[in-house]
Amino acid sequence: MIACPNDARLFDFNDNTTQEIIANLKVFQRFYAPIHGYVCVALCVFGILTNLVHVAVLSRPSMRSSAVNCLLTAVAICDLGTMGTYLIYIVHFVVFRHDKCNPTFTHGWMQFLLWHVVLSITLHSTSLWLAVAMAFVRRMTLRVARLNSKWQRPGIAWKVSLVVYASVFLLCAPNMLVHDIAEYTHAVWRPSQNCNYPVNYTEKIYTFSISRVATANNCRIFKANIWMIGIVFKVIPCILLLFLSIGLMMKLRDAERNRRKLTSCSSNSSYATSKQSTKTDRTTLMLVVILIVFLITELPQGIISILCAIYTADVHNYLYYYLGDVLDLLSLLNSSVNFVLYCIMSSRYRKTFWTVVLPSSIYKRMWQNRNASQTFNMVSRKASRKSVLSPERQNRDYTLLPTTELQCPSTPGSLRSNTDSSSSPKIEHL
Repeated sequence: MIACPNDARLFDFNDNTTQEIIANLKVFQRFYAPIHGYVCVALCVFGILTNLVHVAVLSRPSMRSSAVNCLLTAVAICDLGTMGTYLIYIVHFVVFRHDKCNPTFTHGWMQFLLWHVVLSITLHSTSLWLAVAMAFVRRMTLRVARLNSKWQRPGIAWKVSLVVYASVFLLCAPNMLVHDIAEYTHAVWRPSQNCNYPVNYTEKIYTFSISRVATANNCRIFKANIWMIGIVFKVIPCILLLFLSIGLMMKLRDAERNRRKLTSCSSNSSYATSKQSTKTDRTTLMLVVILIVFLITELPQGIISILCAIYTADVHNYLYYYLGDVLDLLSLLNSSVNFVLYCIMSSRYRKTFWTVVLPSSIYKRMWQNRNASQTFNMVSRKASRKSVLSPERQNRDYTLLPTTELQCPSTPGSLRSNTDSSSSPKIEHL
């Protein structure tokens, strides 16, 4: 329990509505707490395995040529660290907490808990700012849209990643001053009689709390740290993600409008440009979905962090106490969802994934069978289509069109110039 003497009060405990809210939070916490450890263990194991595969796939030569994929690799590395430390924490402090033969709250495990808190905040904040960098790089790529743009190069992505890593790690250093390890003097740990310990064996119990330095002067350092976490690591990146996501969705809408204009023409160059634009839009759409997931999982934490900076004691002692497990669950979901989204939305990613996890002989056989099946289905569709056409229509299908003179009168001149394959920009796609 944290106490700040001159702190503002969020809850009026004389109010019946407030008492009902607190009672409902207690009921929810009693219901969810027993299963939280097992849910998080399953989610961490799944997230660690999928992020390892994610890094392996994005590191392939065909994938790492994209700046967005390089930034996603940096995000996956952060997620691996977050879920790895959380898995150790949840297994020891939650799943095996009542093990009578192994002390839980030793000084060594409290040191691990201190580093786990600092690393989890640092790595998760880094992944959020890397998501902002991904959206910005993608926005600049679509805005510049020329051959060999610097925003498409992997080098710019790795430089941005290093800057984000260094900046966030430096800003998270004050977290080491906020928490403290102290001896719990009211009890000692004693093993069960069935354990292999000497008779009357005892061991000191240590606790993890807010340091006196952080709570001095009405929790000035603690509040400053919470303000920084809430504003710099949550709210600001979420606002940037919101505006960048809106900008990317507007680009998607404009691209869809242009593609409809292009498809009204019958030239081969228009078809090629439309196909390339479809691949680009698919990449942008997938990135928008990833950014929306970041917003859904991170914005509630930013709001609670700001409330904690204003109403420190009430939020820390009640909201964090009863809803802390849910906030951890949102962070873990955010760290494990990118692989699933990529598999669902990117055919190129799925193809590269199978090259990583399958032996080359099985992979070649699988894709040969798939290509043969697709060819057969396409021939069957063409045959069935021609069977229902009139003879005049069939003959017209085989008539050569003078493609060199095809124009689309309703298409503006600036749009027609973009249909030239020699002048169309090289847009990265997944």
